[in-house]
Amino acid sequence: MSVQRFLGVDIGASTLKAAEFISTGNGNLTLVNFGLQPLDVNPTSDEDRSKAVTDGLKKLIAERQFKTRRAAISVSGQAVLTRFMKLPAADENKIRQMVRLEAAQNVPFPIEELVWTYQVLGGKTQTEMEVILVAIKSEIIEGMNKACEAAGLDVEIVDIAPLALYNASLYNYEMNKGCTLVVDIGARTTNLIFIQPNKVFTRSIPIAGNTISQSVVQEFEIPFVEADSLKIRQGFCGLGGAYEEPELESAAKLSKLIRNVMTRLHAEIARSINFYRQQQGGSAPRKLLLSGGASIISYTDFFFKEKMEIEVEYLNPFQNVAVEFPADEKKKEAFRQHLEEIAHSMGEVVGLGLRLATECPIEINLIPPSIQRRRQLMKKVPFFAITLAGVLLMVWSWYLYYWKVTQLLTKHLNEVTEEVQRLTEIKVQLEKAEREAGDISRKSDQLQAVVRLRYFWLEFLNDLNQRVPNMVWITQLNMQSNGKTVTFSSGPSGAAVQSGQAPIRRRSTGDPTPPPATAAGKPESNAITEFEIRGLCLNNRDSDKPYQLITEFQKQLQASPYFSSVQIVETGTPAPEDWTFAYVLKATLKTPLPY
Repeated sequence: MSVQRFLGVDIGASTLKAAEFISTGNGNLTLVNFGLQPLDVNPTSDEDRSKAVTDGLKKLIAERQFKTRRAAISVSGQAVLTRFMKLPAADENKIRQMVRLEAAQNVPFPIEELVWTYQVLGGKTQTEMEVILVAIKSEIIEGMNKACEAAGLDVEIVDIAPLALYNASLYNYEMNKGCTLVVDIGARTTNLIFIQPNKVFTRSIPIAGNTISQSVVQEFEIPFVEADSLKIRQGFCGLGGAYEEPELESAAKLSKLIRNVMTRLHAEIARSINFYRQQQGGSAPRKLLLSGGASIISYTDFFFKEKMEIEVEYLNPFQNVAVEFPADEKKKEAFRQHLEEIAHSMGEVVGLGLRLATECPIEINLIPPSIQRRRQLMKKVPFFAITLAGVLLMVWSWYLYYWKVTQLLTKHLNEVTEEVQRLTEIKVQLEKAEREAGDISRKSDQLQAVVRLRYFWLEFLNDLNQRVPNMVWITQLNMQSNGKTVTFSSGPSGAAVQSGQAPIRRRSTGDPTPPPATAAGKPESNAITEFEIRGLCLNNRDSDKPYQLITEFQKQLQASPYFSSVQIVETGTPAPEDWTFAYVLKATLKTPLPY
């Protein structure tokens, strides 16, 4: 008979628990290896834990040297919506439709964003049946699955912790009489599992180990990690007023804090019991099984026995599970001791191991859609193989065809390549000739520009001279570039030269005072854009329009083909005894004159 080997991995709020089992396929289960690994996350935060889970699993697998990667995992009941419903008896298709409708009404998210499933429980009559619905957001379960796959696990089953613990409890204990309550006190939540023949009910309470640690943080003003360690090492549940308090004040204060939290937890348990009896038709518990990491706090069992007045003991999930110890005596003793220390918190991994070894009372599987699609794809692999063989044969035929065509095209390509090389050489020669022609054209343009400039000043000054009215004199003609006077460096004689300082035409015996000289230097630009015309005008003392000659001169210049605009910049104010007055015109060239 073949031996199957698999892992059960419980992903808790602050701890990873993993156990390796073997089974011969007849429903038996044997533990061969196990380990715990704290998660490197803030236990009070809802931050994404995917990386921490992956890193923790890798470390745990490396340390414990598990021999298989086939796994069933469980997620916290706090992240899963669990509903116990009573529905009319119907066939499978109608049951699924009714459960889907209930899920859409009870879950505060669109049904398309959920991974959900259900199972009909044992309490079924001809007219009514009891159904358990579980649902979780797709992104949560997908993220958890990716984290496990990143650590190398091949996930086959995704269960929820309370139902895995339920399967483990039924496997190890006889529960044919009355109601048994399993209280699983974890880090962030306490899961309650009510078990009685053909009936089950679960509930999560947000009061657990972290609640105690937070109280210790506030009371002793210490970090959370230190408070959590103090709770485990020195903490115990106070036994009340009938018992003497410890002599150490800090120990007494710590025990009271723990008892206060346990009292709140007991109140919630009592409220849940009433709900279970009234709404679910269940019975009062006759026995309580303690489980979970925080249940190990000293005197917790005495506290619940005192409060509930029923039988209380710690859950041992290995009562009916065989254990394969190491052959070495020292390793065997260490193995046994470690297992006894953590057995109370290993119920979930035993339940997960049972899911892969045998049939269980509740078989919920929240496998992500990605894995479902992958498994469906694997079933189609044989068909894909046949199709692939046909495609390969067709590809080979096309390959032969294209090989022959390629040979013919290669020959033609070689001929074309030779022609391209010949034409490329001709192209190079043409480009060289074009460059030479361009150089000649540029030199020709420069020579033509020089020739044009030779006659420009003769024609320009002649046109200007013809447009000067009688009794008006030009005394100075200044060339400007964008408003700045164009000046040139000193010539061979060493004297500074400024444009326009010689009069063009005079009709009086006196010369006007020349404008202030500008410093010799490099021209501000390479083109003359306007001329500044300075001169004198005869003062007609008998006329009421002394500036008429200047206005006439402006109009004459405006009509010149050389100027685009002419402005009167300045005119003198003649006194009655003055024979002349000065004026300044600004004439802008239509086309700037390069120099």
